Amino acid sequence: MTTIVIIILTFLISIYLGPYGVLIVLSVICGVVVSNYKRNKRIETDLQKIKEKLGIEEREEAKVSNEEIEKELESELLSEEENDEKNKHIENEFDEYTKTEDNKKNQNE
Repeated sequence: MTTIVIIILTFLISIYLGPYGVLIVLSVICGVVVSNYKRNKRIETDLQKIKEKLGIEEREEAKVSNEEIEKELESELLSEEENDEKNKHIENEFDEYTKTEDNKKNQNE
C-alpha cells in the first residue's frame, strides 16, 4: 500500500516540478530501493539471531569426495545396464508370447 502511495506522490511531484521532477523521482526511487535493502538486511540479521537462540543450524552441503561420486555413478550405470538386459529379456518373452497367441488364433480359424 505504501508503495502505491509513494508512486502516486512521485508522479504528482514530477508533473508539478517539471524538469526537476525527473531528478526527484529518481532520488525517491533510489531511496525506496535503499530502504528495502536495509529492511531486508535487518530481517536477515534478526532471523540469524533467532536461529542462534533456538539452536537451529543451516545444513551444509554434504562433503563428498570425487571418488565416492564416481563410485555412485558407476553403480548407477551398472544398474541401468542390468535393467536394460532385464527389459530386453521381458520384451523377448512378450514377443514369443504374442507369436504363440497369434499361432493359436490362426490354427483355430
